[in-house]
Amino acid sequence: MSLYDNEQLADGQQRWPTVLGSNYLYLVVLVLMITLSSIVSGLFNPKMNTESWLIATFLMEIAVIGVPPLIYLLASRMDIKRVARINRIRGVELLLVLGMAVFGYAIVGFINMVWYSMLNRIGNPVEPVFPPIKTGRQYIMAIMAMAVTPALVEEFLFRGVVLRGYERFGALTATVVSGVLFGLLHLNLVNLPAVIFLGIMISYVVVRTDSIFAGVLYHFTQNFLSISFLFLQEFAQRYLGEGMAVPENVKQMPPELLAAAMAVWGIIAFFCLGLFAACVTSFHRITYGKESIRGLMIHEVKGLSIKEMLPVIASGVIVIVYLCVEVVAMVMGV
Repeated sequence: MSLYDNEQLADGQQRWPTVLGSNYLYLVVLVLMITLSSIVSGLFNPKMNTESWLIATFLMEIAVIGVPPLIYLLASRMDIKRVARINRIRGVELLLVLGMAVFGYAIVGFINMVWYSMLNRIGNPVEPVFPPIKTGRQYIMAIMAMAVTPALVEEFLFRGVVLRGYERFGALTATVVSGVLFGLLHLNLVNLPAVIFLGIMISYVVVRTDSIFAGVLYHFTQNFLSISFLFLQEFAQRYLGEGMAVPENVKQMPPELLAAAMAVWGIIAFFCLGLFAACVTSFHRITYGKESIRGLMIHEVKGLSIKEMLPVIASGVIVIVYLCVEVVAMVMGV
């Protein structure tokens, strides 16, 4: 048992990421994220401008999420192009993935609001804090740091390595597990269900198209829409003037406004759900027979051992402790 198979199979199959390798990689990235995210958070203060924060975020994404999987694949001498599914994708597939991402955004937003309202009953949920995006230059930088870069490096990690490792158990298990691990790595209780849903959908489109570009487009679109809404929020605030405050997040909404927003988002999500379902149905039909997952390697014909799962168990403990601390802070109103 190793982080990757040391022997080429008789039929010429290449090495693939293993469950053990994927789990160790996930644990390393998780520890690095928790350790270094505090540095970026500490840098973000009233004296630090938005552009500096975005540069720090960009560098952290590359160093913490992009580099470790690249080192893993290079050290194990795997075919990066094949493992990461760097394959061509048809235009019609991209259009349907784009439709799923756009219409699915309303569903993600509705899930967030419902989940927030549930958390709000037991405490004061803490939402992620982002710097204000006030200028066109900052908007472009935000797209690069918070949409383009995460779409590339996070997809490389989760759909290029983790998904491949768990394909040992089949497409369905790999899709769900990689989606759940994707959500947990974001370490945010408020967005957890929505991000898990997003992770599962991205894994699904990657497996169905056999191309990581489908996941990159889906991921980029979701983040791009979020950044664009933040930018429009700042624009609306400037337009309305100081006398009219625009709520920056759900936390700042009065209960009546939150209820109204949930109703509006519910209606929007209902109509978007139909369009989303239509895109998914068409996408599933046109990708029939294209789905491709890796085969088993020599050491994988045996049953799964506890040793292979120890890194992800450790990761789970870390995430649970981290989220429990967040829950305590939420309940105590810290």
